Amino acid sequence: MAVRATRKIPMQRRDFLRYSTLGGVALSASGLLAYAIAGRHADHAPVSLLDATTLPEGQPLQPLQPLPRIANLSDRPGLFRSALTPAPHAVALGDDRHARLWLYNRKVAPLIEVTEGDEFDVTLVNELEQETTVHWHGVAVANEHDGGPGDAVAPGEARRYRHTFADGSAALHWFHPHPHGVLAGQIAHGLAGALLVRPRQEVVPAEVEEHLLVVNDLRLSGAGEVAPHTDEDWMNGREGELLLVNGQRWPRLDVAPGTTLRLRLVNACAGRYLRLRLEEHELTLIGTDGGLLEQPRSLEELLLTPGERADLLVRISEQGGERFVLASHPYERGWMGARPAHLDEVAPLLTIHTREADVLPAVILPARLARIEPLGEPAVRRTIALTEVMPDMEHDAGEADAGGTMDHGGHGGDAGGTMDHGGHGGDADGMMSDNGRPPVDFLINGRSFAMGEVMFEGQVGEVEEWEVFNDSHMDHPFHVHGTHFQVIASREADGEWREAPWLAWKDTVNLAPNQRLRLRLVFREPGDWLFHCHIIEHEELGMMAAIRIR
Repeated sequence: MAVRATRKIPMQRRDFLRYSTLGGVALSASGLLAYAIAGRHADHAPVSLLDATTLPEGQPLQPLQPLPRIANLSDRPGLFRSALTPAPHAVALGDDRHARLWLYNRKVAPLIEVTEGDEFDVTLVNELEQETTVHWHGVAVANEHDGGPGDAVAPGEARRYRHTFADGSAALHWFHPHPHGVLAGQIAHGLAGALLVRPRQEVVPAEVEEHLLVVNDLRLSGAGEVAPHTDEDWMNGREGELLLVNGQRWPRLDVAPGTTLRLRLVNACAGRYLRLRLEEHELTLIGTDGGLLEQPRSLEELLLTPGERADLLVRISEQGGERFVLASHPYERGWMGARPAHLDEVAPLLTIHTREADVLPAVILPARLARIEPLGEPAVRRTIALTEVMPDMEHDAGEADAGGTMDHGGHGGDAGGTMDHGGHGGDADGMMSDNGRPPVDFLINGRSFAMGEVMFEGQVGEVEEWEVFNDSHMDHPFHVHGTHFQVIASREADGEWREAPWLAWKDTVNLAPNQRLRLRLVFREPGDWLFHCHIIEHEELGMMAAIRIR
């Protein structure tokens, strides 16, 4: 992947009026750079983020806040034009302490909203002290605007991203940094936002009450600093103890009884899985990463892995004066090392209160929400194996035999407890390498990611079928850049292949230990496209590769 040049933009406030262009965009005092500077220095009062301690019993929960918006600086219909300025920012913790985070435009989980057919023109102005990018997760941008690690923007420099949202691209996407080597720290500091693409014509009835929910987590020191990564963070994927929804800790949503809610969720956590249940209610899935399903699907619970999105409907109880908790329940994903207490606890996300009011009638959905045409027979078939290797484990560094099972030190796929990898067990002390990371390799087809290397080559417009095999003891969420895919079949360990019961457009999907999935996909744009585990630390430790599409 070629590294593209970016233009140096000094960030001193006194100098910003000297600059009249930025990546070919004409600027004035009210333009992008002025906006970036004004957004950094205006309104010095920090915005309240969360309470520093668990709310005492009986203390009222805070109302759910909508996502703060990134302003559209364009006055032309059909054009979204703005700037993103990742920078350090102090956020109030509800007392005299502050969390020292890194945020886009000083906002926790900001929202960009556009409509199908809109043009998109956003400039990243890097105010961090390390390189960064913006990856538009789930958006089928041209490769040069994907924001991958080969296109990193140095401190004090800027990078322009452009795209036109095609018809049929309506969905909830998100954006986050994607540099290699420093990504885990940037995610841990809170850099993430939502990107909502509205359809030209909405098929979900207007009486449905919609809420966007961005879920992430933080781990802060007593001084409000983001705590450094632990050995377990690197091996498992970091899980912060402070679980947040729209930057709030366990907020409250008040609704009339019988309300039909549309909850559109983003799992923006680095490693935390969300096993979602709403007590005393059934969930209805109407959309996934790439947009609406053809028909609603009833669920008792939903597993939402890092990077995934879900579009849920739920009709709330007709009884007024009640409260119901949307929570994430424990999920065993194959933890290594010392086990934190929160893994075995129910984590509340949102409390829904029903007011004493008239009951709202049920909402009738259209018979068909969308049309998803199955991709045809593949022109190319590929096999992809996901593995992890500890220092004393035998490993074939050549081409992986993804049709069989690699020797993982005799541990097999038992994800039910803490793994003992070659005698290290739960104590990872003494295992750290010179760069402060444990010497564990997370690999794709036996190879660790290297900048510029290409694993496969393919053609624009060809249907490909990928058999992805999780040859490891722990879950991995598998993400593909530049396109969406359809899961057409799955196989558990040595079981039989089972066809998928329904189709959806996905860009991220979970694989349990020893599970295989068959994915079909088409790349519409040329370039080097990444595919990787979306547990951020696994990606950083090598579980990422590229396919070159010509």
